[in-house]
This record gives sequence, structure tokens and C-alpha cells, in this order.
Amino acid sequence: MCTSFRLIVLTLILLCVVTTSHAAAPEVRATLLTTTGPDHIASGNNTAQTMSQLRDVGLNTVYVETWKNGYTQFPSQVLDDLIGYDRLPTLGTRDLVAETVLEAHRNQLNYIGWFEYGLASQYIGSGGAPSNPLSQYMMSNGWLLQDVNGNFANSSNGYAWMNPAVPEVRQLLVDLTVEAVQNYDLDGVMHDDRLAWPKEFGWDQTTRNIYYAETGNVLTNNPSTYQLNLFNNWRQGKVQLLAQELYDAVKAIRPDIVFSVSPAITPWATSNYMADWPDWVDAGIFDEYAPQVYRDNYASYLNEMPNQITAMQPDDMDKLVPALRSVGSGDPTPYADLELMIEHTRSIGAAGHAIWYSQGVLDLYESELTTFYDVANQGPAESPMFELGHRPTPLNGKYVGVGVWEFNVPADGGYQIIGKLTGGDWESIDSMLLPEGYYQLFLPGYVTVEALVDHRPGLNLQGDLNADGFVGLDDLDIILINWNMTIPPGNPLADTTKDAYVGLQDLDSVLNNWNIGTTTSANSNIPEPTSCVYVGFLAFQFLIRK
Repeated sequence: MCTSFRLIVLTLILLCVVTTSHAAAPEVRATLLTTTGPDHIASGNNTAQTMSQLRDVGLNTVYVETWKNGYTQFPSQVLDDLIGYDRLPTLGTRDLVAETVLEAHRNQLNYIGWFEYGLASQYIGSGGAPSNPLSQYMMSNGWLLQDVNGNFANSSNGYAWMNPAVPEVRQLLVDLTVEAVQNYDLDGVMHDDRLAWPKEFGWDQTTRNIYYAETGNVLTNNPSTYQLNLFNNWRQGKVQLLAQELYDAVKAIRPDIVFSVSPAITPWATSNYMADWPDWVDAGIFDEYAPQVYRDNYASYLNEMPNQITAMQPDDMDKLVPALRSVGSGDPTPYADLELMIEHTRSIGAAGHAIWYSQGVLDLYESELTTFYDVANQGPAESPMFELGHRPTPLNGKYVGVGVWEFNVPADGGYQIIGKLTGGDWESIDSMLLPEGYYQLFLPGYVTVEALVDHRPGLNLQGDLNADGFVGLDDLDIILINWNMTIPPGNPLADTTKDAYVGLQDLDSVLNNWNIGTTTSANSNIPEPTSCVYVGFLAFQFLIRK
């Protein structure tokens, strides 16, 4: 095919995509997914269907519960090292984040890891006693906030709160957030209204000591208005310090990631939660602001919005994504009011909207929202937070025999390889750099295989054991020399899986990337299955599996 003809065809395709697939104006269309309420993700049985439905409705972003009630929703070495536990007991050994991020990306949804509980280590109710491992640990160190009566929670706020004035507390939240960003191909992370310091708390001895050491001021149980204002300013500074530390730590390892925050509405957040987030906007902290304008009617919503808009103007409206109520305590928000709220976010030039929460989207107003977004005629809306095509459709693997799957890779880049075994769910197999062109992987046993774009930086050329930029015989020699050894002396590179053993999985890392490197053509990355080299590898695997 001549070059000019290819350009004509490509131009026609792009025109079709622009005029048909992306006719809808870019906007964030989001909802939140939690393990509380309807079983959309709680059991794992409905996760795939939930993500598919949300995409069909017209959404492009999901905020998924990642940190809750003192536990992570993913395997956390950080938390396990601290308290000997990580996941919610009801979760067992499941990795909720891995399950949900895979299904979200399969459905072209942007995935934001939602650190729902922030500084709240546990819900204990009025006068309750901290009881989970994290709360017990924090309490034993004197790092839980108390009210003037010594309570860890009261009638106005039923949560146990970790003390943001304590550097170790702030570092824990930073480490947990960074851990999730490093371990998963997240498109973003979000902290919400529990990135805060409730005004009733801070009369514990730890806070008094730190406050005196830093300011020279003695905190009394009945401070004057002037003294209370000084204390409030100091507390606001501690919350903002944590916000800055979180943002800086994440951006240091993933500059491309969207860091969102969903605070309570201003000015209430400042006076009641010490979260002066308009100052965070001015300081350039966070990429997205989703203030919780949770009102059950349009008139009440309009009454709160001017302050939220003022906080973002004049230069940051492209960061504003108002969070809107569909359900909550009491009656649901009438759909007509919800639609008016969405239209209003568009009229003020906000980046989009987020709907609290998936129950309203899928169980109450699925048909109404599907009609409203009209994906069938307008196409899906891209999120303005990401580049066009940030989450493309999965690449389908083609089975070509003897356990080999072939992909037509459209561009060099990182990809997550996922597959299904007979009767199983989708699972992650590996993440690796793949070159443009036809590429083959040896993945025996799978009945379906796909490749998802993986945006994490630092994905290495799998199988390049001697780090010469090419996978070939030298790398195979490293595997064979150290075969069946535990922690091979002098050559730890042979242990590609870091399981202290050199075996089949380490061999696969070489076979799956054979002949890839800077000296080869993108379209001749691995010998055909009939070649002597590949047949020899298969024979070798057969022998060692015997």
C-alpha cells in the first residue's frame, strides 16, 4: 500500500473518530464506588457488569474505595509492617483495587483510587472506644485526637481521628498513597473530606505539647476568641501541610497522575474541619477539586455554589468537578433536580461533575442518565483531565497455537497483559514494554488474553537480565546457569520474579521477549513458532515440566 493512500485512509478514520466517537464535549463524568450499600463491587461477583454498565450509561471516571476504616483495600506492606494487618477482614485475601482497576480499564474508564477515610482511623460512634488495630496503635502512641472531655468521638463527630500534627501520622498517609500509586496503574488518587481536623478535637496532651513547642502558646480548655483563632490557624496549617506532602510525594513518582481532593463545601470546611481548601487552590496543590455539594434539591445546590466557584476563579475552573448528591440519608434527590445540577456545572465552565454514588447512577437513574448523556448518538465524552485516548479499548490477543498469543501493537509503550483461564475471571499476568508491530507471547492455559495500556513509568524490557537493551542468548544463559537454584549466588538478576528461586516463570520472562531490543526490527520481535529457536524453547519447557 503506498504511503499517500495510507495517509488518506488514516485521515478518513480520524475524521470519523472526531465527528462520531467524540462528538460529546469533554467533561468529567464520574461516580464513586464503595463496598457499602448495593453490591456493585463488594463481593466481586458484579464488578465486571458494574463497570460495563457505567460505561454504557456514559461515564468516563470512577472513584473506587481504596482506604477505609483503618484498612487498605489492597495488599499493603506499609500497613502490615506497622500493625500486622492490611485489608478489611471482610475482604479476606482479595485485592479489591487490582480487581476493580482491571475491569475499569477494560471498559475505558479512568480509575481514581479513593482514600475515603483519610485521617479517620475508624468509625466508633459517640463516646466509642477505638478498637481496630490501627486505632489501637495510634492510641497507644498518643496519636489520636481527643475532645475537651477526653473523648475520641462525640455526638457531633463519630470518627476516631489520627493527629495530623504528628509527622509519623502524616507519613503513614503519604506512604499508603504512594504505595498504591507504585503498585497499580492508577489514573489518579483522591482524598476527601476526611483530609481534615474537626474543630471539636485537639485537646489531647500530644496536641497541647506540639502546639506549645511550636508556638509558645498554652492551649486551655476555654480559650478566648483570640486564642482559639490562633489555634485554628495552626490546625489549618497542619492539614495544609499534609495536603502538600501528599501531593508532592505522588507527583515525584507519577507527575502524570491526577491528584483529586473532595472536601466539604467552603467556607464550612474551613471553620468546622480546618480544611481551608481555597488556600490549597492558591498554593497550587491538587489537580482536581470535587467539593461535596450534597444537596437534595436544585435550589439548595444553587445556594452553595457561589462560594465554590469563587474559590476556583479566575484561573482554576478547569479543576472544578462539583460532587452532586443522587442518594443519601432521606429521600433521593429527584432526577429533574440532579439533571439541572449537571447542566449548571456545564454553564459555569467546570471540568465536569461527580455523582454520589453508584447506587443513584445504576439503581435509580440508569435509564434517565443514559438518555441524558446519549452516548448512542453523541459518542462517549473524553475526560479533560487526560489526553485524548488515554484509556483505549483493550488489544485482543489472537491464539496462533502451542500456547502462543499474538498482538498487533499500535504503538510502543507499556501494556498490562491480562487473561482468563477456563471458568475464571480476568487476571493480571504481567506488565511490560511492547514494541509497535506484531508481537507474540507464550501464555499456555489461557482461553482469552488481552493487553491494556499501562501508564506506569519505569516498565523495563522484561527478560533483559544483563541490562544490555536486548533479550537473547546471553539472557537465556543466565537462566540456564542458575536453573533450579535458590537465591543464585553472584547473579540475582536471574531471579526475575524476586521469589528467591530460578524456574519456569523466570524462563518465561526471557521467552516472552525473545529477540526484542535496540538492534531488531519492530516487526520481527520473536521467531515464528515453527522456527528452530522457538521450538527448542518449547521442547526445553516440556522437559523441565516433566
